[in-house]
Amino acid sequence: MDLTMPGNTVRRRVLSALLIALGFYALSDILLWQRIFEAHQLSMFDPQYQTGHVAILVGMMGLGAVLLLDSGVWALWYEGALYTIAFGGGEDVLYYWLDGKQIPAVLPWLDRSHLIFVRPLAGDVTSLELLASATLWIAAWLALLVVLPKIGTSLHVQAGVDA
Repeated sequence: MDLTMPGNTVRRRVLSALLIALGFYALSDILLWQRIFEAHQLSMFDPQYQTGHVAILVGMMGLGAVLLLDSGVWALWYEGALYTIAFGGGEDVLYYWLDGKQIPAVLPWLDRSHLIFVRPLAGDVTSLELLASATLWIAAWLALLVVLPKIGTSLHVQAGVDA
């Protein structure tokens, strides 16, 4: 009995899992940070909040890895895409979009993020740089979503010819 899924089904499933995880990660950020921490002036607990927020992401990555285990390399794609898009600006863009707010002109709290590559040499990350970084990561992972199956097919064809 063949339990493998067609490539398009696997890619749709992994992409859906990524979008759902990013959406709920941003929503948890809105509900916890904005509705509780900001509303009650609890920003002094930011380090504890950030630790918990990262734990949520790690939990989503772990759950995704288990649920996508039978997807092979696509489970790794999910892990990498979720992590880099979340910390590379995508979650921040989604945060403001889901909340119906404009992205602030300057985002100094993102200066310490090592995955926001599009940034000034000196000064704070701006909204334009945040959007550019998020776009870069999303484009990179979507490109891999398209290219990886072609590479796999090419390798299988070469292996068949060489055999």
